[in-house]
Amino acid sequence: MSFVTNSDGHAYEEIKWHSRQKHAFLEAYLSIWSEQVGKTGNPMPTLDIFDLYASFGLCHCSDKNEIWEGSALLAAECLKKYQNGRLLFLNTFSPSEEETVLQKNSLEKNISDLDLPERIKTEIKTLPIEEAVESAISCVDPKFPNLWILDPYQPEHLPWKIVERICKLEGSCNVRGMQVTRRPELFICLMTGRLQRFGRESKEDIVGSALGMNTDEWNSKLDRYLENDYNVREALIFMYAEKIAQYYEKPPIILEVPANEGAIVYTVFLCTDHDAGYYVMKIQKLPEYQEWREINWKREAKTISKRKKLSSDAAKCGQEQTFLSAY
Repeated sequence: MSFVTNSDGHAYEEIKWHSRQKHAFLEAYLSIWSEQVGKTGNPMPTLDIFDLYASFGLCHCSDKNEIWEGSALLAAECLKKYQNGRLLFLNTFSPSEEETVLQKNSLEKNISDLDLPERIKTEIKTLPIEEAVESAISCVDPKFPNLWILDPYQPEHLPWKIVERICKLEGSCNVRGMQVTRRPELFICLMTGRLQRFGRESKEDIVGSALGMNTDEWNSKLDRYLENDYNVREALIFMYAEKIAQYYEKPPIILEVPANEGAIVYTVFLCTDHDAGYYVMKIQKLPEYQEWREINWKREAKTISKRKKLSSDAAKCGQEQTFLSAY
């Protein structure tokens, strides 16, 4: 992971333009809570959000020279707008102690700048994922809505046992005279690109860890999908969705995220059994998101790809390509 620090002391995670799609997708879902839930006149339940890979909070893309809010700040903005937001739990961790401190300081500064209301309790931890999930679970009230954002840098950073630990959380409460069972809502980023490239070649079986299967099991399933003319990425998505289906009645909403040049780099799974959240996302928010991606993201992706090709061609000729800012 790389980062940049500007003159005002803010640190930004340096990421590629394709990641803007993931954050826009999350923002679309969070807007259902902040803009629509509770507008029907019914009492609003509390909402807790847990981001276990929060990083710096702000993202920067040097190819686009643009800064935007990452998952932690999008979650904070949602809780601020949603009148009954209760808890924002953030965890940020790096193998480098120095970088972990920098990430936490950046999060604290960025969250402070949002001036969250006192009703929102904020917890910022710096724990390895196995410790972070247990710390988070100690704070959750499973009877009420809770959303978990699981967006690791690599698939080996999110073993299935962590996802399963969260999926098994279950709460029951009375809503307008009816007993309702709740499970956590999940936003999971699965790095399918890395699993495709290194899956069968990895000594540590990163596919088995990510899918919660032993080596023989997932290899056997993969071969069956390949025999039925699915590619490796599709097979990984089906197998992951199958694991999630053990806990959710509704199938996950799936978003494949392409790089600027078009190859799929990772896949996002959005899991919820809440009727309003599920169907509003599918019927209303997804079409809006797809329109944004086609008009805004894709146009910039083409520009970035063209610039890189021109720069590469110039470098091969021993020259340096420069661009006007309005290119």
